[in-house]
Amino acid sequence: MFKSDHLTPMQRGRLNAALDKHYNYNGAIKPLRQHIESLAAAGPLELSDGDGMIDYSRRHFNRLGSLKEQDAYIAGLKAKRYYWVNDWKIPKLVHDALAQSLIESSDRQRPTPSAIETSR
Repeated sequence: MFKSDHLTPMQRGRLNAALDKHYNYNGAIKPLRQHIESLAAAGPLELSDGDGMIDYSRRHFNRLGSLKEQDAYIAGLKAKRYYWVNDWKIPKLVHDALAQSLIESSDRQRPTPSAIETSR
């Protein structure tokens, strides 16, 4: 599922380390790789990303001393990125590898123009 041919050996090692890390998914402790494979078996994978506004704290914002600090707080949250697969947060490295493998698999499934012309 994870194509790592385009990665350097160091990036491949980081990807494997990230995929082998164990997390708690609804009470079950399992590696990220196994969880993503079970999500893929259950249906199509939906990749998305979002900014850090999910971490916004109104109490923290209101306690900041000036408008400049408040603007910096909002800018910092908007600069932060989160990556998701089927509403589960994943590291950016895993998100990019999944996106690359999904693109490659969709390219393989698409018929070539010559195959379309011969089928007519």
